[in-house]
Amino acid sequence: MPPLQTIGAPLRATEGLFAASTYAEWVRGAMRLRASRPDVSLLFESTIAEPTEALMSTVHEAFAGEAPSRFVSVFADGNRFAVAALARRYGLEPEQILTTTGATSALTLALKALVTLGDHVLVERPGFDLLARLATEAGARVDPLPRPAPNHWIDPEDLAKRLTPRTRAVMITNLHNPSGAWLPPDEVSRLAKVCDGVGAVLMVDEVYADFVGPTPQRPAARLGRNVLTASSLTKVFGLFALKFGWLAGDAALMSRIRRGVPDGDLGVSKLAHAVAAHVLETPEPYEAHWRAVLAAGRPVAARWMSALQGEGLLKGEVPLHGCMAFPEVPGARSTRDLTARLLDDFGVLVAPGEYFGSPGYVRVGFGGSADQLDQGFGRLRMGLATLLR
Repeated sequence: MPPLQTIGAPLRATEGLFAASTYAEWVRGAMRLRASRPDVSLLFESTIAEPTEALMSTVHEAFAGEAPSRFVSVFADGNRFAVAALARRYGLEPEQILTTTGATSALTLALKALVTLGDHVLVERPGFDLLARLATEAGARVDPLPRPAPNHWIDPEDLAKRLTPRTRAVMITNLHNPSGAWLPPDEVSRLAKVCDGVGAVLMVDEVYADFVGPTPQRPAARLGRNVLTASSLTKVFGLFALKFGWLAGDAALMSRIRRGVPDGDLGVSKLAHAVAAHVLETPEPYEAHWRAVLAAGRPVAARWMSALQGEGLLKGEVPLHGCMAFPEVPGARSTRDLTARLLDDFGVLVAPGEYFGSPGYVRVGFGGSADQLDQGFGRLRMGLATLLR
């Protein structure tokens, strides 16, 4: 199978999409592309399709009459009803929770409180490129923490070798973005203990954790005094419209963070967080939605991934949980070039591994409808079979 560079046709991806320097910039370009080319099959998204009907029903029921009791100020300590609902859902105390405009804001606040100029932070690789940027912007010197294929677990002994006396934080995702791999609680606890040896905090982005189900997952914040959980309603619930997230940890650690960032998150919306409180108090429609989406879509993705692996076009399987996978593309040295060709010539968009620190891989998302997935994987198969042989 020849490497991709031997294929000589020029790249024609519109609007410089594949010249984007960050994944966030690439996604913004992909959203513009979706508006202008609705015929394109999107196989890159890592979230469940928005439960629009359920959200509209929640908003209507809450605001049809006079302003609901959940419509309260968020300036002091966040929406107290949303905080109480999170505490019940995840077995935490209210003082262990700080609500934010999303998981990114939660991580930003934690880094601002814990890291000073010249401190050391380890960030998983492959991984979401935003994490390393947040740590760099906080003034840290950032080094990678390998999560090698195929299982993408973290070796505690390798972690220990990479820690220094100035390591203040270790940043990971669970489920892992981009592979969807799950680290069970005992493994996260082992990592936390290793971090604690140098006084470092283990920061776990858990925006995908509830996919593990069937009940809400025990958050990493409950696994050690030096563990922080960042999460949101964006990924599992598909409620990116609400911009509702939170940071959770041991009470003493959270007190330290509040002292370090006394202004908190000034962008929190009173309206959005009131709606989030209603969602968290009655989450059943949203949980039923994501389960139904995955019940229909995961078998489609698994069938196609198995077929593509059998044909030697991809190397990797659908993980046990969630709605994304990170297969290797045998023979493709530049998956940025490959994904551009797949878009231009075959009308399917997957995320190139370069944005996650792993050229030669692609991230595939399957949180949409089964029919759309079937069409998208069919185009992906046709494109790979043409370009890689």
